[in-house]
Amino acid sequence: MDNILKKESILYGLGHVLARLISFLLLPLFTNLLSPHDYGIIALIYAFIGFFTVVLHMGLDTALLRYYKPANNEDKIKFTTNTYVPILIMNIICFIVGILTYQILGIYIIGDAPSIVFIMMLGILFCDVMWSIPMIMLRADNHPIHFIVFNLINVMSNLVFIYCFVIYNAWGLVGVILSNLLSSILLFIMTFYIIWNKLSLSQLNFKIFQQLASFGVPFIFAGIFSMIIELSDRYIIKYILGFEQLGIYNAGYKLGMLMLLIVMGFNMAWQPFFLDKKNKKNKNLIISISNNMFLVFSVIASSIIILAEPISKIEIFTFQLIGPEFQNSLKIIPWICIGYLFHGAYLLQLPGPYLTNNTPMIATIRGSGAAINIILNFLLIPQFGIQGAAIATCLSFVVMAIFIFIYNKKIYPIHYSGYRVFLALIIIVVSCWVVAKNPTTPIRLLIVTSMMCIMGSFINNNIGKLQSRTNESIRE
Repeated sequence: MDNILKKESILYGLGHVLARLISFLLLPLFTNLLSPHDYGIIALIYAFIGFFTVVLHMGLDTALLRYYKPANNEDKIKFTTNTYVPILIMNIICFIVGILTYQILGIYIIGDAPSIVFIMMLGILFCDVMWSIPMIMLRADNHPIHFIVFNLINVMSNLVFIYCFVIYNAWGLVGVILSNLLSSILLFIMTFYIIWNKLSLSQLNFKIFQQLASFGVPFIFAGIFSMIIELSDRYIIKYILGFEQLGIYNAGYKLGMLMLLIVMGFNMAWQPFFLDKKNKKNKNLIISISNNMFLVFSVIASSIIILAEPISKIEIFTFQLIGPEFQNSLKIIPWICIGYLFHGAYLLQLPGPYLTNNTPMIATIRGSGAAINIILNFLLIPQFGIQGAAIATCLSFVVMAIFIFIYNKKIYPIHYSGYRVFLALIIIVVSCWVVAKNPTTPIRLLIVTSMMCIMGSFINNNIGKLQSRTNESIRE
């Protein structure tokens, strides 16, 4: 893997893990202090925020990354202004509409939670959307350390507020949401300086906005479809099984999402990397990275699957990571991890649509995955309960990875190593066998260590050949 990509993948991965670390640090607290019903409400709140964060970005966040990265300083101001200001206006409008209609919308979005929770949720949504734009600029400007620092502040502030309002004052659900709101406000204020010097109202230009929107609009739908795949199961579980089963499902999903953190941490460095002028013409480099990373993702997914059961028994803050009422959630973890493995396979193939300007197909592929996900959720949840939702998510990501692979054959063919794919599948089969046989923790650790050694040996044995191809491409 290219040294810059390797370094930034680790740094952005660390930053992304830190940003989501709060979910895991608080998992033992929530699954021991909150009821499955209240934890189910929290799941719906975060599902709503995740979904509408994508909607309110209007695809302009992706377009900003696309055009900001190669631009000169003057153009960077133009692109930043014509991204940030429209998003700010849209967020203000939606916040006001939400406040005026909260008594009507609240019951449908977050069930029987207090009205103040709905209002605070709107505040979190507003701040999260706005402070995410400066974070994109940090990625584009190759400032991973700043990225990590802000994410660390987010985690630490949230933990402090949780201690004050949930542990010390015992405010329960309201305390959880208030803590999140205060952390979001803090990050919104602290990151604003990043964007302040790159905003100029005199640079507002409808043509530039159109340029950004024309690239970004397909990503609105692509993002919505991705959120449907990741979040629609929460509302369907609530509709079919109720809040208690939703809370149990959400606990297992948090552990399975360790795989998503790894994949998205890599993707934060991957997109700026293949969009960079000096890299986007080097197809051999992109091919070699894609081949190696799928194998790496497979080992990580398998490791999480194998170690999930002993990890769930780890005690944090004197609480077991997964509380007794939530132990049934462990059965969904293999399906979630395998699903995000194939989500990683999908992301590795994005250079094709991006570099050939075929981004509308991304929305089509994600739309297919979303449709399949909803259909499978309604078919499988009544049959298999929360495990049916996890299976639906997994199969949706598998379909997306296959569809983009077929499409790339036409626009941007990539040769994948059959040996690596076969080895990755064997590793996944082994992990599922381990879960079925349920060996002791030392045996699980031995298997994980062996898989990592095999992966390292396989990549090292082939790295010379891959570097040779890359060097040839650079000389050409």
